[in-house]
Amino acid sequence: MATTTAAATSGIFGIRIQDPRPGTGRVQARFGFSFGKMKPAPPPKKSRQDSWEIQPTPFQPYTEVFGIQRFRECELIHGRWAMLGTLGAIAVEGLTGIAWQDAGKVELVEGSSYLGQPLPFSLTTLIWIEVLVMGYIEFQRNAELDPEKRIYPGGSFDPLGLGPDPEKLDTLKLTEIKHSRLAMVAFLIFGLQAAITGKGPISFLATLTISEPLYLWVMEVI
Repeated sequence: MATTTAAATSGIFGIRIQDPRPGTGRVQARFGFSFGKMKPAPPPKKSRQDSWEIQPTPFQPYTEVFGIQRFRECELIHGRWAMLGTLGAIAVEGLTGIAWQDAGKVELVEGSSYLGQPLPFSLTTLIWIEVLVMGYIEFQRNAELDPEKRIYPGGSFDPLGLGPDPEKLDTLKLTEIKHSRLAMVAFLIFGLQAAITGKGPISFLATLTISEPLYLWVMEVI
């Protein structure tokens, strides 16, 4: 009996498992031949995937340095520029009748000018000034370590005081990213339209008539 008990509890032979039925006197053993070293139980499976864990895919642009947070920031910054560009392209053509892609040529008709005012230097110098100013601003923005403050700085950039209301701020963030994506698609269409037809968005829409709907023009281009 002692031999049976020792064998049933030995690390070599296995782990003794008590019979749930009392009084039967039966002993059951599970043999694993672990040689005295028991393997730990596997960890429980996660019920859900954490939001920051990204599974590998054939197209995997994310890295530790350039991660999804950086992509989110770039999307929002490009979207804001696209909203300004889309509004500017429509406003310039609507006010002056000049397509956005030809607006720069007007500044060179009577010498270098900017917004109708003559410049004491060339447009090339003006471009370099703008590059340096914007580069300095972007350098200061990227110096912020908090990723949320880099894209939503608040303070003087929130003149309406919308930041203190978290619920309203979340709604505005969602609205902004939706408009940003729409503006990026719109400006891409403006660029393709200018390259193919040489017209701005307003003049192009003016040429479309009932006899030549948009889908017929698209089929002709394709």
